[in-house]
Amino acid sequence: MTQSFTAHDVQAIPVGRLFNDPADHYSVPLYQRNYTWGEEQIHRLVQDVLDEARQAEPKEYFLGNLVVAPPEKPDDPFDVIDGQQRLTTLYILLSVLRRTPGFPAPTTALQPLTYEARDRATAALRSVARGGSTDRDAESDLEDSGIRRAEAIIAELLSDPVLRQRLIDNHFVDYLLTKVLVIRMPIARSTDLNQYFEIMNTRGAQLSPVDIAKARLLRCLQDPDDRALLNHVWSACSDMEHYVTMTATAGDTSWRAAVFGETWEQLPTNDFAELRDLLIVQRPSSSTSVPDTASAAPSSAMELGEAITLYARTETVQESTETSDGERFTSQVAFPTFLLHVLAVRPPAGDTTSLDRQLDDKQLVERFTQRLEDLDSAQREEWVRNFTTDLLRLRVLFDKYVLKRDATLTSGHESTSDEEPGSWSLYRVVRGESSSTGTVRYSPRYRPTFANDESGAGPRSLQRRILLLQSALRITYTSPRTMHWITEVLRFALDRADRGEAITAEGLHGVLQRHALERLDAALHPDPEKYSVGPDGLPLGFGIPRIVFTYLDYLLVEKENWWDFTFSYRTSVEHFSPATEDAEHASPAEHVVDKSLLDYLGNLALVTVSTNSKFSNYQPSNKARNMAARRQSLKLRLMAARAQLGSWNDADILDHHQEMTALLFQALEQEPPELSAADDRASRDLDNA
Repeated sequence: MTQSFTAHDVQAIPVGRLFNDPADHYSVPLYQRNYTWGEEQIHRLVQDVLDEARQAEPKEYFLGNLVVAPPEKPDDPFDVIDGQQRLTTLYILLSVLRRTPGFPAPTTALQPLTYEARDRATAALRSVARGGSTDRDAESDLEDSGIRRAEAIIAELLSDPVLRQRLIDNHFVDYLLTKVLVIRMPIARSTDLNQYFEIMNTRGAQLSPVDIAKARLLRCLQDPDDRALLNHVWSACSDMEHYVTMTATAGDTSWRAAVFGETWEQLPTNDFAELRDLLIVQRPSSSTSVPDTASAAPSSAMELGEAITLYARTETVQESTETSDGERFTSQVAFPTFLLHVLAVRPPAGDTTSLDRQLDDKQLVERFTQRLEDLDSAQREEWVRNFTTDLLRLRVLFDKYVLKRDATLTSGHESTSDEEPGSWSLYRVVRGESSSTGTVRYSPRYRPTFANDESGAGPRSLQRRILLLQSALRITYTSPRTMHWITEVLRFALDRADRGEAITAEGLHGVLQRHALERLDAALHPDPEKYSVGPDGLPLGFGIPRIVFTYLDYLLVEKENWWDFTFSYRTSVEHFSPATEDAEHASPAEHVVDKSLLDYLGNLALVTVSTNSKFSNYQPSNKARNMAARRQSLKLRLMAARAQLGSWNDADILDHHQEMTALLFQALEQEPPELSAADDRASRDLDNA
C-alpha cells in the first residue's frame, strides 16, 4: 500500500523528487538573503554525497532539513523558511546534470524555484533550468552573481575528467536522486519567525565534532593540571583569527615572555611538564580569567560522558586592548581542518588513509579515535601529552609560516572569495615597545617572516617568492581537503624545530616548490587512455588541471618581471578565441581554422566566473581591452598583448602554446630542491599514505 502525504506532513524526500511533483514548487521569501554559496560549499556537498555513494553498501544519506510554510492555495508555492542555500544548490546541480552528457540525470523538467520580488534571481534560475545562459541572459544574470557563479562552478566541476569518472563509476547521480534525502518540515504560516529562529539558534549550540574530539582526549589524562593544560592549549589554538602567541597568554606580557621568549618569537617547549608549569601552575593572577573546569575534576581518568559535561565547553580567551589582530587577519583553514593537519604531520606507521580523507573534517572524531584505539591507557596518556605540545607548537609555526589574509593590505582586485577582504600576508608576531610619560608598553608588531621589515620583503626576495607560491597553491587547491601543502610546510618546520635547526626561507621555498612541481608533472602527463590529450600528449580544455595555469603564472612573474602580480581566486577556464565564433563580428585576423586548437593550453586562461560570463563569445581583441580581467592572469596578459598587435589565429595560438609549455617543462627539468634525509623520508610517507 502506498503511503500518502499532505503538504503539512513531515517527509523525507529524495532529491530526485524535490522538484518533480507539480504540487511541489518553492519560493524564497523576500526577507531571506540572496544565494551566497561558493566553491567550497558546493564542492563539499558534491564530495559528501560521493563519499557516501562510494561505500561498499551505500545507505540513505540525510542531507539536512528544509523548513517550509505550506501553500495556502493548491497552486501556491511552499515558502522556504530555512535551508534555501542547500535547496538552491540542489536545483542548480540537477539543472546542470540534466544538460551534461554521460550522467543519467532526470529527464523531466524541474518544477520552478523562485525568489519572491527578486526578478533577476528568478530569471537566473530559469536560465539555468533551460540549459545554460545565452548572451542576453548573461547580462541580467550578473545582477545575481551568486546563482551564475554556482552554475559555472558546478559545470566546471562536472567537466573535470578525474572527478567525472569517479562520479560515473560510483553511480553518483543515481545515489543522489534516490538515496540522498531532505527532511521537509512544515510550520504554520502564523508562526512567529523571530521566535522560531531564536529557538533554532539556541538549539544549534550543541556539541560539535571538535568538542567530542577534545573530550575524548581529556578522558585520557588523569591529572587535573594536565587536563587544564590541554583545555587551555586547545581553546587558544581554536581561535584561528588571532595569533596564538596572543591568545595563549592573553592579558599579561610578562607571562607571554616566559612562554614565548623576550621578543615573543620563541617556539614554546615540547616538554609537557614544563609547558604545564608555564601555562597552568605558574599562571599569573593578572592574566585574563578563564573557566576553572579542572578544579571540579575527579582525580582519576574520566568517562567520555563526564569529560563532555565538564570540559567540552570552549573557553573564550579575549586579548586585551594591546591587539586587534582578530579584525585584521583571516586564517585560510578552520580549526577542525587545522587539527587534521596536526594529526597528519606525525602519521602512525602503516597509515594507508588517502590524503584527502586525512583532511576530511567529517572524519575528525574517527581520526582521533583511530589514533587512540590501539593504545593502552598509559600509551594513550603519553600520546595525548605529546599531541598537546605539538598542537601549540604547530599553531605557532602555522601562524608564522602559512599565509593569511591581512585586511589592512588591499590591492583592490585579489580575494579568495567575494566576502573576504585584504591581501595575502606572511608575518611573524614580535614584541613592540612604546613609551608615554616614562611608562613602557609592549604591544604586538607584525614583521615579514623572513625579513626584518617590509623593505626586505620586496621583489625577488625569498619572502616574496614564498608568499607568491603559497598563494598560488591556495587558489589552486581551494577545498580544505586538498591543502596538503600546508601539512608539508608544518611537517618541515616542526622537524627542523625538533632537531634544533633553523627554519630557513630556502628550505621552506624548496618544500613548496617540490610539492608544486610534483603535481605539475602529474598534471602534464595524463593517461591518454583515460583523458583527452593533444598530439603533444598534453591535456586539453577543461581537462587541464588548475595547477598548470597557476604555476605558469608563478613562473611568468619572474620571466616577465611582473613582481607586483598577486594571485586571485579563479575557477573558470576561458577560451580566448571563443569555442563558438561570433561570425558576424569576427575578422580574418582572429579566425581559427583548426578548431582543435581552441582547447590547447595556448588558447586558454584561468579567470573568475564573472569575467568568463562578461567575455561571453567576444573576439580576442575585445577581451584584450578588459584591463580588470588581464590583471587576474599573467598568461592572459600575454595573450591580450599579442591580440592587440593585430591577430589571434592558428599561428598565434600555436606560438603561445609552445612558449608556455616550454616554460613549464623547463621548470620540471630543473634539479628539485635539496631536502634532508628526514624531510625526504617524511615527504615520501605523505605521498604514499
